[in-house]
Amino acid sequence: MTREFATRVKPLIADIPGWLTDEEGEALYDLARRCRGDGAIVEIGSWKGKSTVCLGLGSQAGASVPIYAIDPHADYRFGDFKTNIERAGIAELVRPVASLSQAAAGSFDEPIELLFVDGSHEYDLVLEDFEQWIPKVIDGGWVAFHDTTWTSGPRKVVGQGIYRSRRFRDARFVVGSTTVARKVGRNSLADRARNRYVLGVKTAFWLGSSALKKQRRLLPGSVERFGRRMLKAIQ
Repeated sequence: MTREFATRVKPLIADIPGWLTDEEGEALYDLARRCRGDGAIVEIGSWKGKSTVCLGLGSQAGASVPIYAIDPHADYRFGDFKTNIERAGIAELVRPVASLSQAAAGSFDEPIELLFVDGSHEYDLVLEDFEQWIPKVIDGGWVAFHDTTWTSGPRKVVGQGIYRSRRFRDARFVVGSTTVARKVGRNSLADRARNRYVLGVKTAFWLGSSALKKQRRLLPGSVERFGRRMLKAIQ
């Protein structure tokens, strides 16, 4: 973990509920920081703003690209979302869109430089998000899908749509459950081979973690940290 993320971002997201590992939060922060303003940042699924804060602070450290936070934003949680966004100092960058992602897609006409999908986990709805939102991502833009290990819907969509696709390169798996890749017009044979390799790494992680869960076993903290570093290094 970089010092920048540890000191600037982690304290602000520590008390925000959400299913996001430090590695995933840092990946979102870095991707948003690298955006140049060639398109917007779009987040599908915000809940109380944990991932939104990572994206917003990353954007703020970079070119200050606006973030469209698409979520039903139900009353019972929208207050917490706004509080967390304001506390992080990114309210001027975040544009909440109170809608289901499928309904919002038709009227969203801005190009997208970074797309983070963490909405519905049902296969048909994840596939609909993929088919409606990916065409809006610019060539060279980045996509990130959450919950692509233990959750079958996102796992199946990215397995076919990203890892086995000719439209993405630089695929990687971020510890937790996130798949990240860069959209291109057409990838090369080497790109496809590398994407398949990362898919194998992700699958091995998923199967190994599932086996440990079934046995109700936890690895010692030092072993787990070493495993996380190795997982990052072999990609």
